[in-house]
Amino acid sequence: MGAVLDLVRVLFEPAKVFERVREKPTFFVPVVAIIVVSIGVGALSLPYIKAALAPVLAKAAAARGGAPPDPGKIAASQIVASAVFVPIFLALSAGFLWVSVSLFGEDAKYRLLLSVVTYSAVTYLLQLVASFAVLSLRGVESITSPADLQPAFGLDLLAPATTGYAGSLLRSVNLFSVWGAGLNGIGIATTHRTSKTTGYGAAAVAFVMIVLLLSLLALLQPQA
Repeated sequence: MGAVLDLVRVLFEPAKVFERVREKPTFFVPVVAIIVVSIGVGALSLPYIKAALAPVLAKAAAARGGAPPDPGKIAASQIVASAVFVPIFLALSAGFLWVSVSLFGEDAKYRLLLSVVTYSAVTYLLQLVASFAVLSLRGVESITSPADLQPAFGLDLLAPATTGYAGSLLRSVNLFSVWGAGLNGIGIATTHRTSKTTGYGAAAVAFVMIVLLLSLLALLQPQA
């Protein structure tokens, strides 16, 4: 239970949480909690996801000359798939952190970094909750495409009409992703006993690599 509560505590007492992580790295319990919460928020967001996918599926079906699949089933499968991808993404992110910490001349420990990035991923849950709150305020009737499922929280506020790779890149640099990178920096400095400069520097390098990857993956999402 303490490992789950640390997902909340890391937002207010990151150094203390990462000290505990240094003594006892943990991944399974917090990642299960993240998956459960993400599925829960996804279930609440189901009407909005269905509304976003419906025109895309209808357009694709019209091009094939057949009937569109049930958007509810597709939306539910996407929610589950996104949750299942969480541990994979965290493992990849820990790999990026390992590379960046090594570049700074430190003895990078993958198990510690995996725990660090897992706890920092709580900002991902905050983004999901914030997105659901915005969608709830707008209403289902305002959702006409998958792009409407992504409220602007970052650089995309400066150029809302930007699409393609550049648009994905701008969306990836937002309040929550930068917050998560900051937590990674504290986690690196605490668990690896580095300076704050090294911790934040390594986290920043990894952040750039992760953002570039996420922006590429975002291009695979269906567009209206």
